[in-house]
Amino acid sequence: MSNESEIIEAQSDRGYSLYELVSLQEAGEIDKIDDQLLLETSPHIVSTFLERLDVDTQRQILRRFPPDDVSEIVSEMEPDKSAELVSEMREHRAVSVLNEMEPDDAADIVRELEEGDRDRILEGMEKSEPEAAEDVRELLSYEPDTAAGIMNPHVAKLFPDMTIDEAISAVRRMSENFENIYYLYVVDGENELLGVVSMRNILLAPKGARIRDIMKTDLIGLLAPAMDKEVVAHIMADTNFHTLPVVSEDGKIMGIVTHDDVIDIVRDEATEDVQKLAGAGADEGLFDPIGTSIKSRTPWLVVNLCTAFVASAVVGFFDKDIALLPLLAVFMPIIAGIGGNTGAQTLAVTVRSLALGEVGIFDMKHVCLREAAKGFINGILIGFFGGGIALIATGRWDFALIVWAAMIANMSLGGFMGSFIPFTLKRMGLDPASGSSVFTTGFTDSAGFFIFLGLGSIFLL
Repeated sequence: MSNESEIIEAQSDRGYSLYELVSLQEAGEIDKIDDQLLLETSPHIVSTFLERLDVDTQRQILRRFPPDDVSEIVSEMEPDKSAELVSEMREHRAVSVLNEMEPDDAADIVRELEEGDRDRILEGMEKSEPEAAEDVRELLSYEPDTAAGIMNPHVAKLFPDMTIDEAISAVRRMSENFENIYYLYVVDGENELLGVVSMRNILLAPKGARIRDIMKTDLIGLLAPAMDKEVVAHIMADTNFHTLPVVSEDGKIMGIVTHDDVIDIVRDEATEDVQKLAGAGADEGLFDPIGTSIKSRTPWLVVNLCTAFVASAVVGFFDKDIALLPLLAVFMPIIAGIGGNTGAQTLAVTVRSLALGEVGIFDMKHVCLREAAKGFINGILIGFFGGGIALIATGRWDFALIVWAAMIANMSLGGFMGSFIPFTLKRMGLDPASGSSVFTTGFTDSAGFFIFLGLGSIFLL
C-alpha cells in the first residue's frame, strides 16, 4: 500500500469505509449511519473517523457499540484524543471502558487526563477492578518513553517443573486474559526469569518432557525498565522476536513489550522526525486546535525569518553589483535553491541514519566529508547543465562559468551542512531532526547568494 488512505480503504471490505463515514458526516446525516454496517466496520476506521468529530458526536457514535468494542475503538485513538473523550464520559462508563483495555493502553489514556479526572477515574477503577487499577498505577509510575512505561504487565508464565500437558492446560486458561501468547516465560516461585519457551516448542515437545527440558536459558533481548523506547525498537528489530521481556535489576520479570507497541513507536518516531525537520510540532495533527498548531510552528518560523533576513542582508551587500548586471538577480534563486535541495537530501539520510543508530558522533568527520564530496560531484554534473542553460540564455561564456562554479561550491556546502547540522545537534544533546531543515536552508541560501554574487562581482564587473 502506498499511503494510509489506501490502507484504510483496504480494511473496509466489510462495513463502512472512512470516505463513506466522512461523507455522511459532512452532509449532516450521521443519524443515517446503519448500525449493522457500523458494527462491521474496522475499529481503526471508526477511531480515525471519531478523531475528526467533537466529543459529543463521538459519544453519540460510541453508544451504538457494545462495551468491548468501545474499549477497542477508544484504544485505537490517539491517547490525547481518547483522554478528552473519556473525561467527558460518565464515571461508570469511563471506568468500564478502561477496565476492558490492556493495562498499557489504559495507562496511556489516564496519563493524558487532567489531574482531577485522573484521580476520579482511578478511584472508580479501584472500586470495580482493583487489579486493573493497580496495573495502571504501576505503569504511571514509570516514564512514558521507557520500556517499563510501554510494557504490558500481563505476562504468560510457566514453571520449570510443569509437564507439557500441565503447560497446555495452563495456556488454555490464560488465553482469555493475555494479549499475546507467542512466548511463555519460565519463572521460579520468586518471579525470577529462568527461561523462555515458544508455543511451537510446547506442541512439538516429546512425550513425558517437562518445561525445563525444552526451555531456552540463553536469553537475549532482555529490556531494562529505564531503557528508552527507541532502543527497545532497535532491539526488537535486531532479534526479530514478537515480544521482549522487561526485567528488573534482580532478574524478576515485570512485563513484556509486544511487536504492536514497537510498530507504534517506529511510526510515531518517524512522524516526529519528518515534522520536526520542517519545524512543525512533533505530534501535531491536521485536526489539532489551531492554537496548538500555531504555538508549535511559530518559534521555527521566527528562526526562519531571521535566516531569511541574513540572506537578504547578503544580497543587499551586493546591490550595486546587481544594478550593474541584473542577470545576477535572475540566477540567484537557482544557485540558492539547488544548494538547499542538496542539503535537504543529505539531511534526510543523515537524520534517518542517526535515528536508526547506523552512525554515531564518532562518524561525524567521515560522513560530513563524504557528503560534501557527493555534493561536489553532483555540482560538477548539475552545474554543467546549469551553466549550459546560462550560456544559451545569455550568450556569455564568463557568466556560464560563474554559474557552474557557484553551483559546485554551494552544492558541496549543502552536502556538508546537511550532515554537519544534525550531527552538531546530536552532540549538543538535542534532537537531530529539530529544525535542521530551517538551519540548513538558511545557511545554503545565504552562502549561495554570497558565493554567486561574490564571484560575479570579482570576475564579471
